[in-house]
Amino acid sequence: MTFTRTGGQCLGVVAALVATPLAAQTVPADRGSTLEEIVVTAQKREEKLSDIPISITALSGSDLQAMAATQFRDFANTVPGLSYTTAGAGDTQVNLRGIATGGNVSPTVGIYVDEVPYGSSTPFAAGAQLALDVGLFDLQRVEVLRGPQGTLYGASTMGGLLKYVPVAPDLDGFGGNVRAGVSSTDDGGTSYDIASVVNAPLTAGKSAVRLSGFYSRDGGYIDDTQQGNDDVNQTDVYGGRADFLLQPSDELSVRLAVYAQKIERDGSIAADYDLAGKPIEGELEQQNALPESFEQEFALVSGTVTYAMGFADLTSITSYQTSDVTTSSDLSDFYVPALAPALAPLGIDLAAVGIDKEIGTDKFTQEFRLAATGETLDWLVGAFYTNEDSDQGQVVPSYDPSGALLPLNIFTIELPSTYEEIAAFTTLTWHATDKLDLTGGLRYAHNSQEQEQIGSSDIGLTGSIPMRESSEDVTTYLANLRYHVNDHVMPYLRIATGYRPGGPNVVLNDSDTGQPIAPPTFDSDSLTSYEAGIKASTADRRYTLDAAIYHIDWEDLQIVAVRNNVGVVANASAAQSQGAELTLTAIPVDALTLAGAFGYMNAELSEASPDLGGANGESLPNTPEFTATLSADYDFAGGASLGATYRFVDERSSSFDASASLPQYDLPDYQVVDLRGGFQFGAAEVQLYVKNLLDERGQLSVYTGQTLLGGPANVSILQPRTYGLSVNFGF
Repeated sequence: MTFTRTGGQCLGVVAALVATPLAAQTVPADRGSTLEEIVVTAQKREEKLSDIPISITALSGSDLQAMAATQFRDFANTVPGLSYTTAGAGDTQVNLRGIATGGNVSPTVGIYVDEVPYGSSTPFAAGAQLALDVGLFDLQRVEVLRGPQGTLYGASTMGGLLKYVPVAPDLDGFGGNVRAGVSSTDDGGTSYDIASVVNAPLTAGKSAVRLSGFYSRDGGYIDDTQQGNDDVNQTDVYGGRADFLLQPSDELSVRLAVYAQKIERDGSIAADYDLAGKPIEGELEQQNALPESFEQEFALVSGTVTYAMGFADLTSITSYQTSDVTTSSDLSDFYVPALAPALAPLGIDLAAVGIDKEIGTDKFTQEFRLAATGETLDWLVGAFYTNEDSDQGQVVPSYDPSGALLPLNIFTIELPSTYEEIAAFTTLTWHATDKLDLTGGLRYAHNSQEQEQIGSSDIGLTGSIPMRESSEDVTTYLANLRYHVNDHVMPYLRIATGYRPGGPNVVLNDSDTGQPIAPPTFDSDSLTSYEAGIKASTADRRYTLDAAIYHIDWEDLQIVAVRNNVGVVANASAAQSQGAELTLTAIPVDALTLAGAFGYMNAELSEASPDLGGANGESLPNTPEFTATLSADYDFAGGASLGATYRFVDERSSSFDASASLPQYDLPDYQVVDLRGGFQFGAAEVQLYVKNLLDERGQLSVYTGQTLLGGPANVSILQPRTYGLSVNFGF
């Protein structure tokens, strides 16, 4: 198997940033004298956020609107413990609480659209690096669950879960919304977005349809000086959703939804720096011999049926999705110095090398659940099935100094794979007393996989490997204890486990010893999380607190190891992450809301890992020790408002000190100030904002692989100072 760069696939992890007021106790857009109580479905049933013994952030649709958020990056830095790597919209890896080794082999955080899991579960379709970047319009909320969710959500949720929840059709009311916005970025282009939704009952109280569409353009801010193109990270995101709800009786509900989205981007958000942290040319400039385009098309069809059977509620969720990604990257800074000297005597004048990838996944899922609540006992049992059919194709074109394509196959590979899983799960909550609840959960899963490599190379870099198979059985569990001191104070304890699936591996033999260079399969890795927290508020909910401390043990880490110049997946070493999160919110007077969110995290190897180049006790990549956010919002009479947010992210290291493939780079700390204001103008809500007021050049993440042969470090840069205006009109 050959592993090569695809933008965010090899970028480091952006800092784990903590929440603004839009966190554990979410502040509604129309702030009053108390904080609104949020209802979430984190435990696959509707519950008040303050009652759930899990560390959760819930961002409502009004919160996203207040942030002028149109894509993942616009809200990600408000969530405690969340980190990400990105080369731009769609090419993103999401991590929670430091559960990452840099370029993850497969996802550690599950991505859900309502009740449906997104994307590939294996290393063979770049599932970790292609986290879904949903257009953020007409969402009821975004839920972020920190810590392993392996019992209810299964594989690849060992770090946590990111869940997008669309607004459901309203059976009784006709209405809609139109939103438009425009912004300008210093040293960059003009951005704009427009979106609309309409809700229409078809039969009063029985059926309704909700139709929405959106389009946003990010004007970009990175210039490619070698190709002479400005704002190469310009991005278009557009799509829509059709949602039909039928409720013929109080007992039966049927919901059918179709969602489609496309992302088109001209280049990445990375600028060229040296390993000392100095820009090669400008702070927002890159030099690429070839363009680095990205395109992703995603479509999802889902059906949810719920039926109240009297003793319990039955839920069925069926879905089918397709995801197709086409991307091009410039690898000239590595492959030209590596190959040109050997090719020159053959009369081949190598000047530029790229890599073109096509990655596709077709995924079917089916879940059944039966759940009931009672005075003494709440219970849930369920079954889950998924079938994934993926393919990844890689072609490495090469060019001479005139730009003509060379007749040289550096390598070409196809990586078809399948993944099938069946699981059964259950949770049981015993209300031992009026105040004490005990919860236990268990999940058993069996998966089977097939993977093949079909490859060729004129210079012997790769070849074909026959179909390989693997299967495994995994069990996860959880245990919760929560105690209601009173209606406003709830401490809790939680133990939970999670895992990523193992899979088939490369089975080539060493040419000298004749022995396989790796085992025929790699194992699942797993972690156990221990968490204690408290959720509290005053009786009038003017003051709230959400605090948690945690310790995570991570074993048999899945990593990419190089054996005889071939990338294989290996299980190596162990790690641990421990930290604390604190969010405080206060409304000292009706018009003023204050919040502070603070995070401490210490994620490190607990055993040395020669393959990673990491020593025992060395920090996991891009994990800031300390983060902080302070926020204030003031509502004036007449509907006007003014707010500000300050964020601090501590310094981080991008890799491991002795890494043979990713030289170390120190990412400096940075501070960001955002301002916002708004007013009501008739039926329209008008918002003005300035993001990154001080025009800080925050370095989010970095890829250093090309520095091995004299190339630059590719540093992802925070969006520069941006001025914006948005208008929201409801009808």
